[in-house]
Amino acid sequence: MQTINYNEMVGLNLSTRQKTTSALQESIARLSSGLRINGAKDDVAGQAIVNRMRANVNSDTVISRGLDDAMSMAQTAESSLSTVGELLIRAKSLAIQSGNSTLSVSDRESLHAEYQEILDNIQYISENTEIFGRYPLATDAPDLPPELIGNVPPLDTKFPVAGTNYTFSSGIVSLAYIPAGAKDITLTIDSLGLDDDIQLFTRDGKHLAGTPITGTDPDYTWKSRGITDAAKATSRVLTEANGFEAGATYDDSLLIEGGASWVLDGSATLNYDGMTIRYSGDGDRYEPGNAYNDGSNGSNRLERIKIDNVTEDLVVMIVGSGSFTSNLNWGTLPAPKITPAEPPKQSFPWEVVTSANFDEEVGAVTMPTTPADLKSLGLLNTDLRSMATAGDAMGTLDSALEKVSRYRSQYGAFINRFESSKSVLAQQNVATQAAKSRIEDADYALETSKMVKAQILQQGQDAVLKVANQSAENILSLLRS
Repeated sequence: MQTINYNEMVGLNLSTRQKTTSALQESIARLSSGLRINGAKDDVAGQAIVNRMRANVNSDTVISRGLDDAMSMAQTAESSLSTVGELLIRAKSLAIQSGNSTLSVSDRESLHAEYQEILDNIQYISENTEIFGRYPLATDAPDLPPELIGNVPPLDTKFPVAGTNYTFSSGIVSLAYIPAGAKDITLTIDSLGLDDDIQLFTRDGKHLAGTPITGTDPDYTWKSRGITDAAKATSRVLTEANGFEAGATYDDSLLIEGGASWVLDGSATLNYDGMTIRYSGDGDRYEPGNAYNDGSNGSNRLERIKIDNVTEDLVVMIVGSGSFTSNLNWGTLPAPKITPAEPPKQSFPWEVVTSANFDEEVGAVTMPTTPADLKSLGLLNTDLRSMATAGDAMGTLDSALEKVSRYRSQYGAFINRFESSKSVLAQQNVATQAAKSRIEDADYALETSKMVKAQILQQGQDAVLKVANQSAENILSLLRS
């Protein structure tokens, strides 16, 4: 039976047409993008696999660039180390030449001058070999400058090795300060026959131990420097440059200057601010009739201060007008440092990623530091001024050259390893790209065939739709007639 309100043939045609249009759009999308999977609806499992593969391909590309950077760094450092090695070989030749007893003093001075230039060049190379903002040959343990109080350094800078004698000049300039936190401090001086005396102060001007400035028997050392009263001590000794606080005033009310007899490990004791301070006394003031309080020591040339626990910064001054030797022993000795506004150049380990596949742990290799500065190579304080020091320098230079050669071998091994890793990554990248393509890429022949089929069906459906629409029009025409 023919109906007017609903054309069954048209309905069937439109339903089939939607499927044909969808198939045609799908084929056009795949042909346009070149991909079989353009969304999750195309292949749910395939899309998940392809995403993992794409993540691995992108990771391998980035890792490969990182390996290139690491090889560039290694090649740069190795090239500079090659130059350092040549300089060390030349320095060794100079040391051998200086060890020849036929050379005069002036000859050795000439050799030492060239040797020093070589060392300066090595230091320059270590501090200025730079790549990617990194300094692979710089020291890995830079020496930070000491924290000064005025112009006064902490005690450790004056006495780097415990128990070792060092020589200094005496005066009314502070030798060093003892930082708070130091424990079991023993400072000993030998005045070498002249009257140089230990003086210990707080930063606000309290004179804790030493020789008197005022009183009935002021010490010769102070008078010889023009310090004869508290006012002059305040203005000339207690200066900010000497490590004292602004506004410090001289106060000797706590001063211990020695006991009834000279005792090196303490003839007088002071307990102050949680500290126990022992002072030997000035040896010349114990000579018979005080005959040696005149700028020269008798038999008691040594002086010593011992402090069990330093609770605040203390200023040490050796007053006199000559030179003296001194040594220091300690249980604990803090070394206050400051970080300069421009941090020193420093080398750090280089972390290089070698693998980062999806859902796996990141693989990495660490390139250790290779400091080639003079301190790290052990070349500080070497010279060729005598046969003995030239002989010492030969052994030191051999050790330095061995270390540089080891660094170069290390970099060579890393370069070979990274090149091998890059080759593996390249092969892995090709295989992964091929596998991804087999899953993801469109088959152009198949998709073209599907598109042509869908276009033919669509054209036929258009023709059928016209015919189906004409049947209703024919019925209406009959009814009108």
